[in-house]
Amino acid sequence: MAEQGDFTTTRVPENATVGGLSIMGVIVGIGITLPVFYVGANVTQSIGFQSALLVFGFVSIVLGVLCTITAIIGRRTRLSTYMILHFPFGKRGVKFINLLVAIPALGWYAITIELFGQALSDAFIEVLNIDIPLTILILVSSLLMTLTTIFGFRVIEKFSNVAVPFLILFVGYILYVSLQEPESWEKIWTFAGNGKMTTLEAISIITGTSILMPVFMPDFSRFAAKDKDALLGALGLAIGQPFVLIAGAAPSILTGEEDIMKIMIGLGLTIPAFFILIFSTWTTNVVNLYSSILVFATLNKKWKFWAIGVVSSIIATLLAIMGFSTYFIDMLTFVSLVVPSLASIFILHYFFVSKGVYDVNEIEALPAYIWQALLAWGASSLVAIATHNGLFQLTTIPFIDAFLAGLIFYGVLLKVKKD
Repeated sequence: MAEQGDFTTTRVPENATVGGLSIMGVIVGIGITLPVFYVGANVTQSIGFQSALLVFGFVSIVLGVLCTITAIIGRRTRLSTYMILHFPFGKRGVKFINLLVAIPALGWYAITIELFGQALSDAFIEVLNIDIPLTILILVSSLLMTLTTIFGFRVIEKFSNVAVPFLILFVGYILYVSLQEPESWEKIWTFAGNGKMTTLEAISIITGTSILMPVFMPDFSRFAAKDKDALLGALGLAIGQPFVLIAGAAPSILTGEEDIMKIMIGLGLTIPAFFILIFSTWTTNVVNLYSSILVFATLNKKWKFWAIGVVSSIIATLLAIMGFSTYFIDMLTFVSLVVPSLASIFILHYFFVSKGVYDVNEIEALPAYIWQALLAWGASSLVAIATHNGLFQLTTIPFIDAFLAGLIFYGVLLKVKKD
């Protein structure tokens, strides 16, 4: 299974690499999912279409730049994010950091599978007039996605290569159907929103949907044959994310719904939506679970890849059954505050401390805790939380505050250590 060829704690060899389009397909597939459709609709309903477009574009550009940098790190080190994080944080300190990253990934899996189960339930009622208990739909869906995931990146890549072209065509078709009536575009363009959130809150929420990607990017770009393949993979977020957000936003304005399945039913697209829904959620959730497995694999090298996948899936599935999606927006906000500085710290460490050289054989010789990185992460997260809650202002955008604070704090602490 995956442990034979997913290189959870070792470098990816040259003969296991793939082209940039394959990696890009995986990244685009991650973005075409129920929570992203939902967030696009929710934000637009709150701040209006024109403001939402600016937020979508701004966040996608910033995160796309970060993904480009971390994709190069992943390609050159050929290590997963969770192995890379050993070098700045230490061989024990990294366990706390990796858990911090794993929990949101499992949360994403739980939320996605719950929304998926609800969407399937709506579709079965609409098409077949059959009411299947939500718990059964969640359990069966999670089982099938788990089986796909434990066979590793190669299966995920092949699945994405098949699913993503259909997903892109469907998202385009959603927009096409939404704009058929002459007055539709004017209604969408002039939609002002209900004012339930501020633009800064919208930025934090949109950021939360994808802020893990700059951190997770090495998990995928480590399979890139060349730097240009890694860069092409990073474009998957910069181009794909705003496309999906808009596809959630535009029809939401016309139907007044935020639930993507109800939007599709309102547009008369129930049956095609049903099948595309399965492909999109499957593609995204196997990646969520895959990322979680890679994290937990670094905590104990004796744990089997498939066993970690099964246990992680059980935990996330139980969260879904208990209704974890209630905390969706809160989770996105939290992630957008505490994760950005991880990217800034390992970017700074790779280029300026290690000078672009990471040897996995040296991990055992690392200190247990490297306090400069841990303190920088803690301080920068506190800064972001403080600016988010209005205690003071820096750039007025908390996730950028977190990233810049991580660079500054870590840079200063490294300077102090050197002197």
